[in-house]
Amino acid sequence: MKEAILARYDATLRGLGRKDRLRTLAPRAGLDFSSNDYIGLAASKRLSDAVSTAIARGTPVGATGS
Repeated sequence: MKEAILARYDATLRGLGRKDRLRTLAPRAGLDFSSNDYIGLAASKRLSDAVSTAIARGTPVGATGS
């Protein structure tokens, strides 16, 4: 069922493209403060390496400070 819905959606998008009616939204420049990653830490190799090193040393993981 899910595949059928996606196939129908894909066909609609291709049809709009053939008719030159397909529109896209350009991303706005700036920071998205509504997400949990507005400063880009999720993609930070440096932070990922630091966390991996800390875990390997046995540093406790979790929100235990509250």
